[in-house]
Parts: sequence; C-alpha cells; structure tokens
Amino acid sequence: MTVNPQDIRAFRTAFGRNLLAEVPNFVAGPYLVVTMEDLWPKLRQELPAGTPHWFVRSMEREDLEKALPQLEGFSSVVGLGGGQAIDAAKYFAWRRNMRLHQFPTSLSVDAMYGQRAGVRENQIVRYVGWAVPECVYFDYGILEAAPPHINRAGIGDVFCFFTGVWDWEYAQRTGKCEPRWPFDAALAQHSLSLAEKALAGRRDIHDLTPEGIGLIVEAFKWGGASYHGTGWCPRHIEGVEHFIFYALEAHTGVKFLHGQAVCLGLVAGAMMHGRRADELRQAVADVGVDIRPKSMGITWRDVDAALRGLRDFVRRTELPFGIAHDFVVDDAFLQRLRDMVERG
Repeated sequence: MTVNPQDIRAFRTAFGRNLLAEVPNFVAGPYLVVTMEDLWPKLRQELPAGTPHWFVRSMEREDLEKALPQLEGFSSVVGLGGGQAIDAAKYFAWRRNMRLHQFPTSLSVDAMYGQRAGVRENQIVRYVGWAVPECVYFDYGILEAAPPHINRAGIGDVFCFFTGVWDWEYAQRTGKCEPRWPFDAALAQHSLSLAEKALAGRRDIHDLTPEGIGLIVEAFKWGGASYHGTGWCPRHIEGVEHFIFYALEAHTGVKFLHGQAVCLGLVAGAMMHGRRADELRQAVADVGVDIRPKSMGITWRDVDAALRGLRDFVRRTELPFGIAHDFVVDDAFLQRLRDMVERG
C-alpha cells in the first residue's frame, strides 16, 4: 500500500519576531536551554538573567548520557541553536520526559522537524529517541543574525531529495530494495517536486528572502514528517550524499557544517549516478555554498580516502542499499570530482 503524501503532517510551526523573549511567558518551568557556547553570549540577553543553560560539546551518546544527572528537576527543555543543539534537546526531552520547544538559529539542517535525535556511537550516526516539540519557532531576528552561508547550507537537506530518490530507484532496478521500504512512486515524486521547486527558487534562497526561507522550510517539514509518516523510511529523502557526509565525519573526526558536507556528497553522488551533476554543482554555487574541502577544514586527501572507503563503510554500517554499495571510486573519478568542485 502506498502512502498519500497529503496525509503526512509536520510539527506545528510559528514565524515571527522577538519570539525567544517570550519563552518565560509560555514555556513550563523550570526550563533548561540547550545551546552552543558560541551562540549564548549573543542570545542570552533575550532571556532572563540566570536562565539555566547547557552547552553541547559532543553528540556522542555516551557523553549525552553522562549529562542526564544534571537535568533532574526541569520540566521543559528549549533547543536553541543549529542541528547539534536541536538534536541534544530532543535527546534530553526523550530521556527525561520533558516538554520540548525548538528555536533553530539557522536553516543549516532539517533536524527541527524530526522526532529522532542524530547522536553518534563511536563517531557513527544513529537516529534514536522520540520527542515531538510543542512548536518549532523561527524568529526572523535570530535567523537574520546568522551568517548567511550557514542559512544557505540548508539547501543540502533539500537537494538531497534528488540523490535519495535516485538511490531508491537504483535499489529497485537491481532488486535490492529493503522489504520494509518497497519503492513508492508517490513519495519519490513528492520529494522530487520539492527539490525542483528549490532548484527553481535558488536565487531567493541565496538572498534569504521570505520566499526562499519558505522553500527551505517547506522541504524540511516534508523530510522530517515523512520519515516518521512512512514508518521510518529514509529512502525518498536521503541517500548517497548523506552517506558520504557520514564517511567523511567518521574518517576525519571533523564536525562539519551539515549542509556544506552534504552538498559535496550531493555532487559526488550525482556523478556516481551519472545524472545532473553539472547542473547541481552550479545550483549549489548559485545558492552560495562553498563545498571545497579547504572551506571545511579538510583536504582532498581526506575526501579521496573517505570516497575510496565508501563501499566498505556503507556495508559495515548497514546503510540502505544504493549506488555507494556498488560504485568503484577510482583515480579518474576523484580527479573529475576535484575539477568540478574547484572550478565552481
């Protein structure tokens, strides 16, 4: 039985200004703010002096578990930040049964619309838990204060619908779709339609106009809601591009700006599929996302090593079947990728 995309509903969402300052007026106390150390000096002035807060320094599940004793006595948790703060808040809400409110400070990743938290177990990404926010709050003042390149990087979690669907189609053609996730043309088409809308509106996304922000948020909502609404099926929303990101993170130990690394994986994955690689590379550049390794604090040697080991990585970590399980990365492929990325 196929899933009707129209039956899938995302979390409640609010857009406005000065939303963070309203927290004391509607979040059940006592509450804890989960955020990042570099963000707190800029944002704490919006909240009462002495607001309890916790800084995310690691997403290793073991480290998050060690923090749990410090969280006793709180009724609510407020996630304030990018993907790590949002996911850590989810994890704590789940483990301590606290009410959750999410305040993303940028559009760099779609984590605010997922129930599960992306933790690490020995540097391998695992999605665990269950936490539904009371609401997701987009405070325009906070988003506008974020460096533009961080907001623009969110396009990675939209364009990934292309390579995710292509991977799913590849699995179907080769007879290797997981039995629990048979190919669903309606889901695939809905994802592709959102990715195409973002592709057409990439200038608005680059300029971060209300229309551009709306395109990203619409796709983010679909990614998170449909993951759960299809029985935890990721096939129509991510694939080889995220697997490359995971492999890079595991190989280097670097905590990347999520969408930046995903966009590099997007171009490499499109090349593996032999589909629209030049077009997507240009689109990433048009949005304003720099995917050169040096912009991410790594080298081409790191990228080459992660890609050469990708087949072993996806099999070892039991990631869904796709092009990465079969594609042989050779010197010629790596050189073509380097040429494409550097000339962009």
